[in-house]
Amino acid sequence: MKSPKYSIITIVNNKSIFDEFNNSLSQQRDVNYEFIKINNCNNEFNSARSAYNHAASLAKGEFLIFCHPDIRFLDEHSLFDICKFAQEQQDFGVLGIAGSPSELKNNNRVLLSTIIHGSNKIQAGDSNFSHATEVQTLDECFFILTKKFWELHPFSNQDGWHLYAVEQCIIANLNNKRNYVVPARIWHTSDGKSEDYHYYIYLRQLIRKYRTVLPLTLNTTVKKFPTHGVSANLYTLYWLLNRWTKQFFHLKVK
Repeated sequence: MKSPKYSIITIVNNKSIFDEFNNSLSQQRDVNYEFIKINNCNNEFNSARSAYNHAASLAKGEFLIFCHPDIRFLDEHSLFDICKFAQEQQDFGVLGIAGSPSELKNNNRVLLSTIIHGSNKIQAGDSNFSHATEVQTLDECFFILTKKFWELHPFSNQDGWHLYAVEQCIIANLNNKRNYVVPARIWHTSDGKSEDYHYYIYLRQLIRKYRTVLPLTLNTTVKKFPTHGVSANLYTLYWLLNRWTKQFFHLKVK
């Protein structure tokens, strides 16, 4: 049998959400892929990084597609067109469907994405682009690495479920590779409000780990974060306490 060109990898924590994803994936056309399902319904893994490293070690594809099970494809060639961008883009680091460039607008980060998200299917970001566009970081909901890049730079041993695509983007830049966001006809059924206080614990660790090589701000699809000086520590600490308080008192994240 012909080896698959793409290995699609997802972590399963909820069977019904996964079943809907699997049904959406099964309707995709003209993509030669294998599907690697990582069962985590019983907390088999303590981090996305370890789960993805396990799956990537089994993958036979030239490209590794990591995606959340709450992704839905909006037509039968949605995946094909994303894969086409991956094939055409030369020697990229990380490629995804939602990202933030290093440039600021009105002193704030820019979120680039053509996808829709949430139950109301609202536009996720600035969709005014039609080609692969360089970004500083990418969102974890759907991103692609080459198998060759992963073999040289597997996911770190950091615990938890946040910022693993962001870390791979940093590593890619350190190795003189560029990261790109591409147009995609995707519905991310989550509303994007997944950054509980653990997000900021891992963010603070990530900034400390790469501080000497980071620019003045780390721009993610969540926020712009300063990376140097007292302001960096105070800002991330504020958001950590903010999200912890909301979670403790069961307040809605806005």
